[in-house]
Amino acid sequence: FLGGVIGGLMLLGIRRGAFSNEAGIGTAPMAHGATKTSEPVREGLVAMLGPAIDTLVVCTLTALAILVTGVWQTTDANGVSLTASAFGNAMPGFGKYLLLLCIAVFSISSLFSYSYYGSKCLSFLIGADKKHYYNYMYIVSIILGATTSLSMMINLIDGFFALMAFPTMFTTLMLAPRVVKEIKAYKLRTFNA
Repeated sequence: FLGGVIGGLMLLGIRRGAFSNEAGIGTAPMAHGATKTSEPVREGLVAMLGPAIDTLVVCTLTALAILVTGVWQTTDANGVSLTASAFGNAMPGFGKYLLLLCIAVFSISSLFSYSYYGSKCLSFLIGADKKHYYNYMYIVSIILGATTSLSMMINLIDGFFALMAFPTMFTTLMLAPRVVKEIKAYKLRTFNA
């Protein structure tokens, strides 16, 4: 029984972790791959900072705000409602609005980035001249997401993230020897110069 509980908790943690920072999903490499740089390894190192900052800094500070204010003991709220209660408790008057601003920036930037990712993927699959069709599907998915239940959307997103993670993990394993070779060459160029 205890093994099943621990396994379930691990699965939930992995799902929420992937939802939080998308590490291993394969979306961020599309943005980092579009950069103009003479050192791809350096860009890869910069890309690794994103999940670290998100998980270690943002998520930890959010959890500490919830724990320190003690709102988790006095309310039945969860998710962003619990975070809003914590911010409102810690910074009366403007805490909830500060969180609202952060969520708005995150949401709008996510909408634009996923539009970019999807159109790049569709242009790879069916040609660059037809990539604008993705935007029509994307607008329909935004309306669908706004009108369905949160639990259904989270399950749908988790499913799509899983579908994206499998080819990403496969290609990561296939390209690992080349990455190790490039890192060694980068170290020689950088540290022996």
